[in-house]
Amino acid sequence: MYNYYFKQFVEDRNLRKSTVDGYRISLNLYSEFHELSLDDLVKEALFDEEHYFNHSRRRIKKRLLDFRSFLVKKQMSQNTIKTYFSKVKTFYKHFDIEIPVLPNLKYDASYQLNYYDLPTKEDLALVLNKVTLDFKALILFMSSSGTSKAETLSLTVGDFIKGCSEYYMGSNLESIINELKNRDDIVPTIYLKRIKTDKYYFTFCSGEASYYIIKYLRSRDELSLDDKLFPFSSSFLTAKFQRINDDMNWGKKGYYRFFRSHVLRKFHASNLGVPAEYVDALQGRSKNVVHEAYIKTNPRKLKELYVKNMHNVMIFDGAGKKEVVEEINITINIFLSDMHLTID
Repeated sequence: MYNYYFKQFVEDRNLRKSTVDGYRISLNLYSEFHELSLDDLVKEALFDEEHYFNHSRRRIKKRLLDFRSFLVKKQMSQNTIKTYFSKVKTFYKHFDIEIPVLPNLKYDASYQLNYYDLPTKEDLALVLNKVTLDFKALILFMSSSGTSKAETLSLTVGDFIKGCSEYYMGSNLESIINELKNRDDIVPTIYLKRIKTDKYYFTFCSGEASYYIIKYLRSRDELSLDDKLFPFSSSFLTAKFQRINDDMNWGKKGYYRFFRSHVLRKFHASNLGVPAEYVDALQGRSKNVVHEAYIKTNPRKLKELYVKNMHNVMIFDGAGKKEVVEEINITINIFLSDMHLTID
């Protein structure tokens, strides 16, 4: 399917992998619907433009309208339909193919999520008590930082360790993790790139998220700074959230499942309790052009604000600390019960 024209399209635009994947999904659906390759569809449109001055004889209009109707009948969300359709039109336009005037489509009123459609702390606690350590760390990170799925999966172990630099003295990864392992007060300053906009920004996660991330890192073998902090694929993560939602019998809110990765970003934005401009800064949303050029966010002041309000997006309210205390007590009791026992 992806022959000359698709490759040319990607190369000419120097598209990122995530963007290429988005176009691939939309164009694959368009190609399958018409049972023609993309090359054949482009050649057909170019042929019609050359031979038919009368627009009504060109096949592209019917193809686009039929495809749009197909998307509507699949009961996709309004935003999804617009995204898929826009990508198909952009692909045609890239090869100077004229897009005919299309009638406006009246969409059914889509369901608008409200605050009460978001998971509560109690909902997240139920999930966290059922999932494995790796996913517990990931959910706590995403819900307390507001980081999107793409950025979360782009982070390396080194990004996280660098963000924790004010909390340790060690010089190698193993010693650093051992130094941090019994702490639940670590709020890392993470500097990362918003993949959607190529914008760099600072964000933070809660102490309980850091506690479980460090606990998770300690469970991994042959760890290096270049390893992914959460070594999952995007498709695996999507499927995992879907499975959790279905296992909990939570159903859907509008077109989407109740529990999905993006809803953790909404949970953070809606519960942190800071003005919208600071939520935008913490989630990497772009400022206007003038602000972007002249106003730079002070990460120290942003962290102070975050720490002050962090309790609003914490789930366990000190559960991590409780685990640490219990672990220490057990160690002391064993030591006192047998003075000859060597403890590593």
